Amino acid sequence: LKIIDITVEEKPTGEIKAGAGYGTNGSTFMVGIQENNFNGKGIKLGIDLTLNEEAIKGKFNYTNPNFGYSDRSVTTSIESTTTDREKDYGYKSSLSRAAIGTRFEQYKNLYFSPNISISSESLTTTSKASANYKKQEGSYFDTLFNYALTYDKRDSFYRPKNGFISTFSQELPLISDGYSIINGYAITGYKELSDDSIFSIGIYTRAVNSLKSNNDVRVSKRLFLPSSKLRGFESGKIGPKDGDDYVGGNYMAAFNTSLSLPFLFQDFDNVDFSLFFDAANIWHVDYSKNVDQSNTVRSATGVAVDVTTPVGPLSFSLTQPITKADGDVTESFRFNVGTTF
Repeated sequence: LKIIDITVEEKPTGEIKAGAGYGTNGSTFMVGIQENNFNGKGIKLGIDLTLNEEAIKGKFNYTNPNFGYSDRSVTTSIESTTTDREKDYGYKSSLSRAAIGTRFEQYKNLYFSPNISISSESLTTTSKASANYKKQEGSYFDTLFNYALTYDKRDSFYRPKNGFISTFSQELPLISDGYSIINGYAITGYKELSDDSIFSIGIYTRAVNSLKSNNDVRVSKRLFLPSSKLRGFESGKIGPKDGDDYVGGNYMAAFNTSLSLPFLFQDFDNVDFSLFFDAANIWHVDYSKNVDQSNTVRSATGVAVDVTTPVGPLSFSLTQPITKADGDVTESFRFNVGTTF
């Protein structure tokens, strides 16, 4: 027999965080409080406030990673977002939303993540707004069902070297003033070639349509291409234009490839260097046939460098646009620096 002494040292599980970021797309500031082990059960509680040049967003979220010992996570959230684009586009949107959802592994490597949200939105306009924005001014109430099916065969969640991840998602209106449906699909594959040199290739698509033939998609639900999917162009400055306003589109698609070349900076563990090629398009508006439908594929190639520094991650890209449409705003150099403390 042996006598074993076990000493348990309790450590703090809460954190106060703040973040700041600045780049060619503007600046961002964030503060938050998070508890990672509420009541000693691994429950996460968090409050975050994020500000940028156009929007302010506050969010409270609750996540139980093993609800009722079922190996299923349950997440609830309450958030409020105000987007002020009156200076450039003549409209302001205020959105309040509450949501509850879950995520679990339905089959091996296949994850199902449904959630239901209830939201209230108000849209106000000024004299600078286009006729379409003014037509949609008012208050809206939505009850939405969202879900995603994700098949994940990556060898690692962080910096995968082999495998792929495929996700299909839908947003379905249950009770809605607009009855818009959003479909999305994305797939990205990874392959290690040699000496930690990783080749990745991916496709990203989304579409939004109104289920009522006489309704247009609400301006706040229109699609804008994420800046990471098309480097070489300013974020939100491509696609259909109504006058001087970039109004987004009903459809968008992107194709991305990247090849990391770590041997160029093999003496620096904190530097990642890669070559990339991006091609994408965002097109079609449903409210007017007089608006340019933007049926042009944009493409660009370049180099990207990500550096881990004491003040946070630093990333920049040098890009050469290959194809573009009239009215697109190109961006040959982009950088972002962020920090959390």
